[in-house]
Amino acid sequence: MGTSGSRFRRPLFIASALSASTILLCLGAPIRSVNKAREASSGRIDNPRQAPSSPDLQALLEHAAEYCDRLSRTVLNFVCRESVEEWFYAMGRESWTAGGWPVVDDIERYRFGYDYQLTRNRAGLIQERRTLVEDQGKRVTVPNAPLKTHVFKHAYVVMGPLGLLKRDCQSEFDFRIVKDDKIGDEPAVVVEASPKPGAYPDCLFGTIWLRKADAGILKIQWNPASIGNYAGIETTARELNMKAAVLIISEYAYEKNGIRFPSRYTVKEIYLRKLGRHFERSETVVTYDRYKFFTVETEVKFWGRRGRENRSAGRER
Repeated sequence: MGTSGSRFRRPLFIASALSASTILLCLGAPIRSVNKAREASSGRIDNPRQAPSSPDLQALLEHAAEYCDRLSRTVLNFVCRESVEEWFYAMGRESWTAGGWPVVDDIERYRFGYDYQLTRNRAGLIQERRTLVEDQGKRVTVPNAPLKTHVFKHAYVVMGPLGLLKRDCQSEFDFRIVKDDKIGDEPAVVVEASPKPGAYPDCLFGTIWLRKADAGILKIQWNPASIGNYAGIETTARELNMKAAVLIISEYAYEKNGIRFPSRYTVKEIYLRKLGRHFERSETVVTYDRYKFFTVETEVKFWGRRGRENRSAGRER
């Protein structure tokens, strides 16, 4: 189906590993199953780093939480062009050399273009619709088209920040400022989130690039270990005597009415060997542009001096 509807507020990833089985990596699902697997092997999550008590850091996190408050109540209706480029080595176990390295003669490349629409109503119901307009360089028109990627699938990327920075998720993590950086012309602060020692959070974690001026979310690099069923990828890596190193990055370069929209989404399926050698088995790059906004309606709740709830809305149609 090219249309999906859900109250799900975080992006979805589905991946197929080198084995014949299909691995589901869902950024919206709790990660307790992954952490329980870790608990069985190591007893607990061991993270000796503690979050610094920095006023600057706390201010950044508060601004990010306020943004997630707005995003979680935003009514959306927009369209854009979604362009997908994907390549991967199509191989089975028989395609591996005796030394454990792949035979790389068989590479497949795909390119798709979609007119993409996302709507979200006041009740939180999200729907995605895609019309396929380009298939391997040929112009086509296929309404209600499915996402045709072969290795990883994604959904609701605009809602990604909720999976890490909303208030009830922040309490599960230690945050630390890693460094200053720049995304394009925007000065940014790089903040790393990692589970508190012994904690088993239901939220995702990773590294966030926040705009220095107002903590606007510019980029998120997700830690793949926080994604539901990532253990399947790790199982494949062990079978190959390698270490999984999947790279998942969401970038948000567009902004409308204080809400940030995705510009690029990248997934690289990488397997590591000793001595620094690595094998990149697949790569999926999705770019978003040509936005047209019909509704970006935000509602912010705050409490006045007399304890009454007040509301402030920003709206565009």
